[in-house]
Amino acid sequence: MNYPDVSPEALEQQIFRLTEALRRRFARHLARHGLTPPQFITLCSLAQSAEKSSRMGPLAAAAFQSAASMTGIVDRLMERGLVRREQDPQDRRSVVVVLTEEGERVLRQIREERRRDMVHLLRRLPAEDQVHLSFILENLLEEIEEPFPQGKGESENSLLG
Repeated sequence: MNYPDVSPEALEQQIFRLTEALRRRFARHLARHGLTPPQFITLCSLAQSAEKSSRMGPLAAAAFQSAASMTGIVDRLMERGLVRREQDPQDRRSVVVVLTEEGERVLRQIREERRRDMVHLLRRLPAEDQVHLSFILENLLEEIEEPFPQGKGESENSLLG
C-alpha cells in the first residue's frame, strides 16, 4: 500500500490548494449572483445585526474594508435594491445601512445554494470521515487562532512577529 506524503510541507501545500480552490469556487458562485465576496460579507453582517442595519464604520470593520471602499460596496448593493441608506434615528447627522427584503431573499438563496454545494462536495466522504474531518479542521483552527509564539527580541507590535 502506498501512503500519501504527510510531511508538513506536503500537508501545507494541500491546505493551500484546498483553501484557494474553495475561495475560487465561492467567488464564482457569488459572481453568478452579481456579488463580490466583500458585498456578500456586508449583506451577512447586516443580516446578523439585531435591526438588520449598521452604521458605515462598524460595517466596514466587519467586512474588513476601508470606509472609502465600503461606500462603493454599499452604493453597488443599493443599485441592486439589496440595501438602503436611512438617517440614523439616534444621530440625524449619520446614516445607517439597512438590509432590504430583497437583500434578505438573495442572501437566503445564496446560503441555500452554498449548503447544497457543500453537500455535493462532501458526498464522496462517508459520514464517519466527515466527522473526522470536522474534528481535524477544528483542531487546526484552534491551533492557528492561538497567538503566534514570539521569538527572542520580537515585540507584539513587530511587523514580522
